Amino acid sequence: MLIFVLGMLASKGQTASRDLNLPNLGDASSGIVSLPQEHNLGQQFLRAVRSQVTSMDDPLLVDYLEHLIYRLSSFSDIEDHRLYIILIKNPLINAFAAPGGVIGVNHGLFLRAESHHEMSAILAHELAHLSQRHFARGIESSKKAGVITIAGLLAGAILASAGAGDAGIAALTASQGIAQSQQLSYSRTREAEADRIGITTMINAGIDPRAMAYMFERLDRLTRYSGDLIPEFLRTHPVTRLRIADAYNQTENLTKKEWPLDLNYQLMRTRAIVLSNDPQVALSLYRENNYPKNPVLATSHQYGRALALTFSGQIEEATTLVSSLRKQSPNNIAYQIAEANLLAADNKARKAANFLETSLKINPGNYPLAMAYSDHLIQLKRPAQASQVLLELSLDRPDDETVWYNLAETLGLANDISGVHQARAEYFILNGNFDQAIKQLGYALPMVRQNFQINAKIKQRIEEIWELKTASK
Repeated sequence: MLIFVLGMLASKGQTASRDLNLPNLGDASSGIVSLPQEHNLGQQFLRAVRSQVTSMDDPLLVDYLEHLIYRLSSFSDIEDHRLYIILIKNPLINAFAAPGGVIGVNHGLFLRAESHHEMSAILAHELAHLSQRHFARGIESSKKAGVITIAGLLAGAILASAGAGDAGIAALTASQGIAQSQQLSYSRTREAEADRIGITTMINAGIDPRAMAYMFERLDRLTRYSGDLIPEFLRTHPVTRLRIADAYNQTENLTKKEWPLDLNYQLMRTRAIVLSNDPQVALSLYRENNYPKNPVLATSHQYGRALALTFSGQIEEATTLVSSLRKQSPNNIAYQIAEANLLAADNKARKAANFLETSLKINPGNYPLAMAYSDHLIQLKRPAQASQVLLELSLDRPDDETVWYNLAETLGLANDISGVHQARAEYFILNGNFDQAIKQLGYALPMVRQNFQINAKIKQRIEEIWELKTASK
């Protein structure tokens, strides 16, 4: 679903613009939105989304999703490969693409997509919306609707992502001067195009292209059995028998083959399931001596049980399972982090930190390992060392709000109060709270009065924030 509509009720759009601090796109004479304009609009939208939804801050899941999307994008027709990915903590199925390379995914997609092929089908569809620039084309087709606001076009996505249901859909489908039937027809045309191009991307990436149809069939079954509680994704991505048939027809001339399950995806799917449930419920899902026959699923089952045992404090059995997994694949990052967490739970925090430090030397800059390492350093009461790890990570991931939030907390423990305010400012910028960001840097300035270099850097950052704030009005 590319987050766009053909128009908005003027009052609703103006109200949303004030609430989200987003600008007008212009009137009918503005012409098609350029790529730089799309990117700027996307950044403003992303800040609004971050401020209103809860992100899933599990580094392993985030890292997997980012790598999968970037791999798919390399086989797509996207012109601007700057992508901004947010994993939203919401068990409902939903995904969206917004202008400027913004892709949002509810963690519920991990819960429902049974293979990385099915997950890729949804992601390839969203990437197709971006590559075909459906947002800009929607604006061009909507000139007769008058003034269009970015808030009117995108605010519904925030409501929908946050679970607002009907309110989000109302914001997405309201129109000004264009009949609802015309909107639906236009939307279906764009959805069909995204399906078709998404399947091509999957073929090019070496991913089962029939998974698009398989996923649609799964969603269709959800529609039929969900009653009034239709998942958000299905409200904005209506699945019809024709759409399923089209997906099958596009792949009917391709040679059929067996597509093996991907272990990394199955581990992440299992992780998402365990994190979404109480440990005792997770233990009932991943019972002992009830492993699937498929070796990949059996391994992920073992991993799920190990996680559930760890979270429920049953360290001995969990250690046995993780040791077995590590023997199968000693370089697997998920297993390494699981072992470190078990060591810490068994009062061996120093050994856990040393183990992760060694792993990071083999995998320098690895996001999940670095985040885990910083957590274990905090447990060892070594916040200065932990803040250095996070500071280096912030250079690689300047748009990661979780990194900045953790860095601020860690710097506080290290008694670097100036650093706390600077890190908090970056966090507030990412969430669109420019006033608070400026205030935080204002607190930091007197503390670095004697350091000319840092003082100048903070003053320059304040000016940049003022520019961002002005541009967003």
